[in-house]
Amino acid sequence: MSWRHSCRRAAELMSRSLDERLSPRDRFSLRVHLFLCRNCRHVERQFDQIHTLASDVLGRGLDGDADDPPG
Repeated sequence: MSWRHSCRRAAELMSRSLDERLSPRDRFSLRVHLFLCRNCRHVERQFDQIHTLASDVLGRGLDGDADDPPG
């Protein structure tokens, strides 16, 4: 990761990591970058929150009644 594009690359890796497992090299690069960059740590927390909320909504359906019995 070059320093000039590292925040952009870190955001790409964070996004990709929500859908697939990163390579060891990408995981390491991302961890090092997050250790050094407070802004990207904040972005990572936001990605996690959005992913959790989206999973909750999709898990119970848009009406929020997926757990209710039919009928």
